[in-house]
Amino acid sequence: MIETTPVSSPTSIADSMPASMPASMPASMPDSITPPINNAAFFDRLADVQLPAEPGLWPALAAAAAVTMVIIALITLGYRRYYQATPPVQAISTTQQALTRLNAIEQAWLDNEIDTRETVYRLSTVLRLGLGLSQLTTHCPPQLQQEPGQQRQWQQTISRFEQLRYQPQPTQKIARETFAALRHWLTMSMPKPAIPKRNGEPDV
Repeated sequence: MIETTPVSSPTSIADSMPASMPASMPASMPDSITPPINNAAFFDRLADVQLPAEPGLWPALAAAAAVTMVIIALITLGYRRYYQATPPVQAISTTQQALTRLNAIEQAWLDNEIDTRETVYRLSTVLRLGLGLSQLTTHCPPQLQQEPGQQRQWQQTISRFEQLRYQPQPTQKIARETFAALRHWLTMSMPKPAIPKRNGEPDV
């Protein structure tokens, strides 16, 4: 008789696995494969979420405009304070320039640097420009007629200037009083400074 060796059926899959397999492998395999995650439903939920609105540019523009206006106001205020604190430079009038030129002509005449004819020519030019006249005539300007005797002296001085200017070799000399008369006329034609009124004084 043939002896049969009974074969013991394995109780589990682990018992039937060979001993050479690593122990880290799971002893049992899952019966089914996990289905993939449905991502479409997740993205659909994100689509329903409303994002906050983007900040507008008007607040930033308004703030920049306000800062600019403040800077301009400060610059304007500083400009006004500077020019109010600094006294204005008064321009030299034509009459003052004529007086300065008259002194220079008189000094040149005293030093014999210019002759009589040249002196009279320069004096006539200074007197005409200083009084703002288009030309010199024997008619006395209105601003010089306020004092008595000025019209007669004006006529004599201008007549003598005409004689000395057109003579080839003048024989007469210029009197020292002529320079004083011209200086007086130029001083009379200068505008008088305004006198500030006191409180309560009536207007004249």
